[in-house]
Order: sequence, then C-alpha cells, then structure tokens
Amino acid sequence: MISITGIPGSGKSSVCNILKKLGFDCKNVLDMEGAKICLEGEEMDIDCLKERLNRDIYNGTIIEGHYSHLLGCSEIFILERDEEIVREVMRTRGYSEEKINENIDALRSDIIYQESLDLLPASRIHRIQVEEGNPEITAKIIVDLIKGGKKD
Repeated sequence: MISITGIPGSGKSSVCNILKKLGFDCKNVLDMEGAKICLEGEEMDIDCLKERLNRDIYNGTIIEGHYSHLLGCSEIFILERDEEIVREVMRTRGYSEEKINENIDALRSDIIYQESLDLLPASRIHRIQVEEGNPEITAKIIVDLIKGGKKD
C-alpha cells in the first residue's frame, strides 16, 4: 500500500481522483473494507482499522486519507499546501474554528511527517507542495516517484 496523506484541504481526494483516471487503484481510507466499523463518531480508531486491514486485498493500492500514513504503507506522499488556502477550504467545508485551528496546528507542527518517520525511513517519505489549481501536476509527481523517477 501507498499513502497519500496531508491535513484536510491539502488536495488528497483531487489527486486520488486523477490517479484513478490514470489507471491507479486509489481509494479513500473510508472506502476500505471494515473502515466504517472502526469509526467512533468522527474519529477513526487506527488500531481497529489496522487489525481489520486485509493487506492482500490492498497490495498495490494507493490509500488517501489524513491518517493513511499510519496504516503500514510502503511509501508515503504528504501533500502540503499554503496555510491560508487550507484554512479557507476548511471554512468552506463548514469546519468549526476549533477544528480548523487544530488542523493548522498539525500543519505547523509537521506531525504527519514526524509520525511517518516513526514508521519509515525518510527516503520512503515524499513531501509534495501542491501546485494551486493544478492537481494534475501533483499527480504526475506522485506517478513519477512511484515509477522510480522514470520519465515517460
């Protein structure tokens, strides 16, 4: 499994949709078998999800979600985006100011990268600055990295 992660509003779903069009098996973590059982309110029980995860089914799958990096993936792509743009996306989605600030704190503290380093060497973790208004560029970067940097 490969992870596309980042805080809410970083562009994960947009990039995943493009990857699907390019023929990749890309799924939102909530679409994984058994994921909904592990939801506790709006929070995912990561330990529950890891226990229920059938790795054989998702071998080669790209999983997108802001906690997908915690699921034992072989490679992690962290999407990064300007703080003010992320803040505006979350407001548009109806996030409370408390939840927005919580996510911005996560962005500033670089928690996703730190958590990823606990699971994989830095060489398997890729930080990608999202190209505003052009998720195709982000998807192409990911495809190139998956293919080992080979150009078409």
